[in-house]
Amino acid sequence: MAAEKCIYCAAPTERRDYIINPKAPHELPCCSEACFDRAKAFIRWDEKWRPKLYLGLFALVVVNLFLFGLLPDTRWRYLPMLGIGVLTAVFPLVFVRYERYQALGIRRTAMVVRVLAAAVALFALVLTFTG
Repeated sequence: MAAEKCIYCAAPTERRDYIINPKAPHELPCCSEACFDRAKAFIRWDEKWRPKLYLGLFALVVVNLFLFGLLPDTRWRYLPMLGIGVLTAVFPLVFVRYERYQALGIRRTAMVVRVLAAAVALFALVLTFTG
């Protein structure tokens, strides 16, 4: 059996002791009990916050489109973009299912998403105060 990446840390592992989704067509292994516990905690957190995140993002995107459609001449028109960046940085749940995090691992994927979301938020702040 070939080594797969740990769903949490993306380290190669051949262990089958810790599987997040046992008996699924594509099982997601963890390399250790610590990664297994962290991955399960992330999945519980994901299930709790994902609907709220999507609702918040939907509202901010609608407001953002509304403001850009009206083209108001105010610096505050970038606040929804700031909100999108901050909300995504706090809740880096960009993939619909946690299986998609396996390429980089949950930990690294969340870090990459947070950095990109912080860049969007910073860009919105720059536009707000210079625009």
